[in-house]
Amino acid sequence: MKRGLLFAMMVIISGALSAQETITGWNFPVNTGTDSLNANMGSTTNKSYDLRFQWVLTPTTDSTLNTITFVNGATTYAAATTGWAGGADVKFWSVKFKASNYTNFKVSSKQKSDATGPRDFKLQWRLSSGTYADVTGGTITLGSDWTTGVVADLPVPITGQGTGSIYIRWIMTSNNDITGGTVAPAGQSMIDDILVTAVSSTGQNEILFTNRLKVFPSPNNGTFNISSTEPLDFMSVTDIHGKAIVTMAAPSQNQAVSMPYAKPGLYLLKVKFSGSDREYSTCFVVE
Repeated sequence: MKRGLLFAMMVIISGALSAQETITGWNFPVNTGTDSLNANMGSTTNKSYDLRFQWVLTPTTDSTLNTITFVNGATTYAAATTGWAGGADVKFWSVKFKASNYTNFKVSSKQKSDATGPRDFKLQWRLSSGTYADVTGGTITLGSDWTTGVVADLPVPITGQGTGSIYIRWIMTSNNDITGGTVAPAGQSMIDDILVTAVSSTGQNEILFTNRLKVFPSPNNGTFNISSTEPLDFMSVTDIHGKAIVTMAAPSQNQAVSMPYAKPGLYLLKVKFSGSDREYSTCFVVE
């Protein structure tokens, strides 16, 4: 039995080494302040970059358009703006980030428009020194809800980025509004729950055989403690299918964790130590 559990644990750890990590993301938890349009997920560097509403000047240069405001989003708030009239192939939402030593990028987002806002978009990407390229499967048709214009873990073939910037944009592809008419100057479009993930080409750092962080007891019944020798910025627990069970920002270095409905099996604990953009992981058993 123990040998079987050990083998299963090694399989889980191998999977963790190729797990998707959050590079950058926006779910707009606040609607005021200088950082309200900045990414609130991902690395420290990427959290300094904001969401923009732009238009095309040349294939490699863009100009920022209207001021972005906030409306009720899919969960908390969402970014919103007018000014889309006549914007086919020139007006777009844009985000910027950096992710050296990462591959297998995936993008998720949610969009919607009001009755006279734009209906048709597509997803594109470019490096700072290049031009935009279409993302296969990146055609997006918006409705008046948060469930129609959804992109979920869409692969984006980003390569050769080095230490330079990467840009993702959601560009209008027609002047049709969501009712089939023409986009009006006051037509409003919104975006929410933007997430970019990727896999580290150097692998996640394992903490299983170090003393930086301990999980005890293990096995446990879903209630356990973590003890870290360093301050933590983030902690999460996922099951073997990658479903998040617990997430916690800035946990204590001696933190009690409870998963009252956890089923018996193997679980993956991931943390970020303060001052590091890398995730570290270990496994534990619930009996």
